[in-house]
Amino acid sequence: MYEPSFCVKSPGKLILLGEYAVLEHAPALVTAINRHCVVKISPLYNSTFQIRTGNLNLPEIQFTLDSDGDAHFRTPMSKKTEKQLQFVLSMLKYVTQRNGKIPGASIEIDTAPFYHKTTGHKFGLGSSAALTVSLLSALMEYMNKHIDQEDLYKEAFLAHRHAQGKLGSGTDIAASATGGVMSYKMPESIEKLNGQVKSHSWPKDLHMITIWAGFSASTRSFVNNVNEFRDEQPAKYDSIMKRMMELSEDGSKAFAKSDTDAFLNIVEDFKNQEYLLGQESDTDIISDVHQEIFRIVKSAGGTYKPSGAGGGDIGVAFCKDSSIAAQIRHVVSESMFDVMNLKMNQIGTEVVHRMNIE
Repeated sequence: MYEPSFCVKSPGKLILLGEYAVLEHAPALVTAINRHCVVKISPLYNSTFQIRTGNLNLPEIQFTLDSDGDAHFRTPMSKKTEKQLQFVLSMLKYVTQRNGKIPGASIEIDTAPFYHKTTGHKFGLGSSAALTVSLLSALMEYMNKHIDQEDLYKEAFLAHRHAQGKLGSGTDIAASATGGVMSYKMPESIEKLNGQVKSHSWPKDLHMITIWAGFSASTRSFVNNVNEFRDEQPAKYDSIMKRMMELSEDGSKAFAKSDTDAFLNIVEDFKNQEYLLGQESDTDIISDVHQEIFRIVKSAGGTYKPSGAGGGDIGVAFCKDSSIAAQIRHVVSESMFDVMNLKMNQIGTEVVHRMNIE
C-alpha cells in the first residue's frame, strides 16, 4: 500500500440561518463544523487509477482516464457501484477538462464522519461539498498546480455544480473551503462568480446545541417543491420570501455585532416563516419531528430551527446562558433525539500530510 503523497481534509457545514432565502441571494449564516472528509492521493503507474472508499463498502475499482476525462474500467461494474462513484468520476472528468491529463493515482476517500455510525443514515452536513473541495485541492496539489483559498472556493463551486446538475447555492462549498463562521451570498451566475464570504467571530454569549432528528431528508425534493410553489403562486411566494430575506439579512448583522438577544428572536421568527413556506408549498419543512424538538428546547429556555432544507436531519438550538445549554442537552438526551457534538471548525481545507516521492 502506498503512503499518501497528499492528504487533504475539509470540514463539513451547518447552516445557522438563511435556508431557502440564500437561493434568492440573501445572506446565509453558515459555519464549518468539526466533521471532515479526508482524501489521500498516491501515485500509481501506467496511467492507472484506483478508488478506495472504506466506509461505503465499495469494491476496489481500477480504471484509466481518456483525454476527455472519461473512465474506462478494467472489469465490469454494477449499476449500483457506478452510481456510487458517479460524483467522484464527474470530478475527475471536470479536472481533466480544465487542467489536462491527471497522472495515474490511488485515491482514498473517507467520508465516514458524515454518516450515523449505527443506522448508516447520511447527515446533512455537506459531505459532497467537503468531498469536492478535498478532492479538487488534492488533485491540484498532485498535479503541482497549487490553488489558493479564494480560487479553491470558486473552482469547487463550478466543479460541484458540474457534478450535481447545476443545483446548490455554494454555501457548503464556501464553509468547507474557508472554515469558521460566515455570512455567505451566492454568486449572481456562473458567468459572474461574485459570491460573498464575510467572516465573523462567534458571539461569546451565544451557545449552540446540535440535535439529530433521527432520519435524513431529501434537500433536492424539498427545494423542487418550493420552486414549484414559486412558479405557480409567485405573489404568495414573494411575500413569504421577502420576510425570510429580511430576517436573513438582519440575523447576519445581529450575529456580526454579537447582539445575541436580537439573533435569538430572529431565529425563532425565521423558523415560523419556514413553517409558513412549508404549508404553502406542501413541503414538510417544519415537520412534526422538528416541532417536537422545538417544544423540548423551548421548555428548557432556548430556541430551535432546522439546519438545511428541513423535514428531518439536523437542527440547531440556541440560547444565551451556559446553564440553559446544559439543560437543553439534558432534556434532549432524555427524549428520542440525539445531541450531536458539533462545533465550529475555524480552519477550512488544509493539506495535512505531504511526502515527496522520487
